Formats: sequence, structure tokens, C-alpha cells
Amino acid sequence: MNKVGQGAGWTGFELRRARMVARLRQMGITREEVLEAMVTVPRHLFVEEALRSRAYDDMSLPLGLGQTISQPYTVAVMTQLLFAKRPINVNQRILEIGTGCGYQTAILQALKIKEIYSIERIRSLHERAKQNLRAVRLQSQARLVCGDGYLGLPQQAPFDGIMLTAAPKEVPLPLLQQLAIGGRMVLPLDEGGIQFLWVIDKTAKGFQETCVQKALFVPLVNDN
Repeated sequence: MNKVGQGAGWTGFELRRARMVARLRQMGITREEVLEAMVTVPRHLFVEEALRSRAYDDMSLPLGLGQTISQPYTVAVMTQLLFAKRPINVNQRILEIGTGCGYQTAILQALKIKEIYSIERIRSLHERAKQNLRAVRLQSQARLVCGDGYLGLPQQAPFDGIMLTAAPKEVPLPLLQQLAIGGRMVLPLDEGGIQFLWVIDKTAKGFQETCVQKALFVPLVNDN
């Protein structure tokens, strides 16, 4: 992995990012591709300017409009879970529900996934994410959609991976239907006010569900 933070040309943000990634490794993030993506994407460009000094702390930060950018560990662990059982195939089709500021989208881009779709229901956040992703200039592109994440994108289905960055009270049925056989969904679920991170694998025989750990996300809003 690149040793960001070494050499006279590195900035203070890059040194902080390198320390963040070292901390993620200590916290159990083991996939080198995920760590490389986390060290590649400048998280400080996705947060409010007044909060940039906290960009590489392991904490969520407010984006306004009742939304947050998830803490780095959450982004890393969800990304690791999405690809945990298989090599990261760049030809996979991935759907993200809840673009937010675009940081998780950028991590998927840094993994060089060729087909990334991301849905955000709040128009101003959708536009901000587009600006942020243009600013980081990653080679892989993402298709950003402003719409209802509960509905997914049936016209682009099936998806090899689906990731939700906001917590519904139950798994949206349209998303289960849009998951390919052999595909995996990673999502937080709000179970009576307590959230847990779940992994759902779709097989030819049905679904396998695994509860991973406690979580804390903004709620997923259904427009219907």
C-alpha cells in the first residue's frame, strides 16, 4: 500500500489520512484494497469547510439537512463486508442507497468498480455529491440519481452488491428483488430504535441473513 504521509510533498491532510488508515487496520479492516481506497480518497473534501480539521477523526460529521457523513470505520467496514466473500471484481454492478455527500461513492470509485449507481432523495445533497466527486477526479465514474432509494433502480438491475447508508425499519422488498443471485446487500436496520448492521446474501434457494454489529445511521425515508 502507498505510504501516504512520507516525503516533503505531502500535506497535513495526507498525513492525517495515513494515520486514519493505520487506525482502521488496527480496528480490524484487513482488505488491502479497502485500505488503499481509504488512503486514496481525500475525506476532507466531502465535509463542511469549518469541520475539515476533524475530517480524519473516527467520527461522523454533520452535513446539514439532518444528514451526516459516516465515520471512517463505518465506511470501511461496510465496504469490506460488501466484498468479503469474493475478490473485488471491477465488472460488478453496485447500487448505493443514500449518496449523501458522495464519500462512500468515492470509496467504491477508488476500488475501480466500473458500474456504480447511487441514489439520493435530497436534491441539494445530490448536487453537492456531484460537485464533490468531480473535485476528487477519480478514474471510475458513478451514475448519480435523485430519487427514492426504497424503489432502487429496477431498470438497471440485477445488482451484484447493494449498500444502504441509511437505516430502514425493514428491508425494502424492491431492493431484495433487484439483488442478483450470488449478490450481497449490506445495510443497517432500525429494530425498535436500536440499529444493527446486517449482511444479506441471495442464493438460488433464498436469502441468508447475518447480523454483524450495532450501528448508528440516519433513517431511510420512504417517499411513498
